[in-house]
Amino acid sequence: MCRHLAWIGAPRSLADAICTPPHSLLTQSWAPRELLRGSICADGFGVGWYPMHGGPPARYRRELPIWADSDLEVFAKATVSPAFVGAVRNGTPGIPGGIASTQPVIADGYLASHNGFLAEFHHHAAELRGMLPDDLGAQLSGQSDSETLLLLVIARLRTAPQLVDALASTLADVVRIAPGSALCVILSDGKELAVSRISDGMPCDSLYYCVLPDGCLVASEPLDAHPGWTALPESAVTRVTASGVVS
Repeated sequence: MCRHLAWIGAPRSLADAICTPPHSLLTQSWAPRELLRGSICADGFGVGWYPMHGGPPARYRRELPIWADSDLEVFAKATVSPAFVGAVRNGTPGIPGGIASTQPVIADGYLASHNGFLAEFHHHAAELRGMLPDDLGAQLSGQSDSETLLLLVIARLRTAPQLVDALASTLADVVRIAPGSALCVILSDGKELAVSRISDGMPCDSLYYCVLPDGCLVASEPLDAHPGWTALPESAVTRVTASGVVS
């Protein structure tokens, strides 16, 4: 499926995770080590970040493979943020491509990314999208299962403001409606992360964290040989702060 990552902590350039490490997101797009379905992530990419001066997150997305964007490295080195989320896409068969299917999703000041799929989405799309409030439903820009899932999580944050609670309860609803789904999610409010490693009846997509002196990285695969990379627990939703995994 996809590869994604997030940073939370002291300001650093997007390139510190997207481009520079030996197994950066860029490298993972064409040479993934733990991709369960597919072989490369060539169906678009995106990165969202919280500006240094505050305010809502910004986003840069492209339909082309990440390695084909000649502007990316300069842009990523010049952009500094205390919190960002990046993703490269390996499209799910039957889900249309295009920029609308490229992550991360932005709404209500949150950034979110999904690695996986909603089982039999074409059978469940109407029910799931019918659960969205009108304003978020109007933000649907494509036909992807991931966009629907992530907007459902953001909608739940309006009534369950803790990231982990909103993510856990939404994923429980999705598994009930669409059993057999793979639900590896990164959710950020710019101050902390909620992440899930959940799959229903199949191997679980990889996701790791690494605590550094100035913050915490989360990534589908370790970005380098740092000994601190640790697999996040399976069948769980976990809260991650700049000081590490706290629950």
